[in-house]
Amino acid sequence: MIKKVKRRFIALSMIIVGVILGIFFITICAFVFVQITNSVQNSLANYASDPFYDVKADIGSSRTGNTPFDVIDDGKVCVVSVSDNGEIKQLDTGHAYMAQDILKEAVNIAQKDDYAFGHIQQHMLFFSKANPEEGVRIAFADASGYYEYLSLMIKTGVVLCVATLFVLFIISNIMASIFIRPLQKNWDMQKNFIADASHELKTPLTVVLANCRILEDHPDLTVGEQMKWIKSTDEEAAHMKELVNKMLFLAKNENVKNDNEKVPVNISDMATSLSLQFEPVAYEAGVAVTANIEKGIIINSDPTAVKQIIHILIDNAVKYAGLGGEVTVSLRKKNKTVFLSTKNTGQVIDKEELDHLFERFYRSDKARTSGGGYGLGLPICRSLVNGIGANIAVTSDETNGTVFTVKFK
Repeated sequence: MIKKVKRRFIALSMIIVGVILGIFFITICAFVFVQITNSVQNSLANYASDPFYDVKADIGSSRTGNTPFDVIDDGKVCVVSVSDNGEIKQLDTGHAYMAQDILKEAVNIAQKDDYAFGHIQQHMLFFSKANPEEGVRIAFADASGYYEYLSLMIKTGVVLCVATLFVLFIISNIMASIFIRPLQKNWDMQKNFIADASHELKTPLTVVLANCRILEDHPDLTVGEQMKWIKSTDEEAAHMKELVNKMLFLAKNENVKNDNEKVPVNISDMATSLSLQFEPVAYEAGVAVTANIEKGIIINSDPTAVKQIIHILIDNAVKYAGLGGEVTVSLRKKNKTVFLSTKNTGQVIDKEELDHLFERFYRSDKARTSGGGYGLGLPICRSLVNGIGANIAVTSDETNGTVFTVKFK
């Protein structure tokens, strides 16, 4: 799908630019054609009216080989007079002479033409007619140079258009790859999300179906006798409900700004309270929780989102601190910015894995697999952080452990 979009983008760009170049090129050619034709027409009209007229600008160019012109002193114009009885006479204007057979045919064609100015295709000639008192006068000019110039201009234009389209194709291909890269990434993430969600749902569904088959195979047993299968089904259903709720939350709120009204929130009291709530859980996990919280810090934000952020970060820190580990919850204010952070001991997360921690269903082999869960806590946390206009970052090293920091602006 992404490749198809890319191809369509490139094709559309090529078509649009090609049409624009075509219109521009045709317009230029038409303009040049009209300008040159008008120049030739005006000059030939002057020659036809005055055989000894002299124009400094060249009209066309002399040809070599089999040509109707016998060029004299680089002249390019031949002026003839035609009497009433049809006698054709080349005037000695010092410009050029034409072979008699060609001249006779050219005069015959020019006289039959209804227009004063025209073109004789078979001999590549322009002509212009005038009607002085002594008889019709016709001026002929070589049109080969005119057509050679137009031909050269057309060929040059075609080459330039093809070269431009080729360069455009390369640029469009590069730009399309750059522009589509985020789309490709989102598409891959969506496919991975569906695959991971299916994988996460597969296990509880398998357990539920297995429990149901066991219950069906023993219809005579009492509820009490089969309670362990019923409880197992209930637990797996609860897990599936939790997973589905988290996925729905992400689908609804990821990259969406929180429009809830912001109110003053005593984040100091909230962080202290949540730290105390996790002490029993931490104690069972063999983890010590320490709170380093400045008092009286107030921020304007969504209290529900802030509470969820703190809850997820502390829960994550306790899970991965390891047996005998330590968790430190810190809150401080510097100038007008409030920094909330959780630091936990445990295995260090590799630098290349840090950027993936906020991806849905991602669980690092070293740091996250042992903690259980679905790998949705941190993506939800980032979604909440972005929604309230805050920032979140993570570092991990041997000295400081793993530190998540949220900056409230």
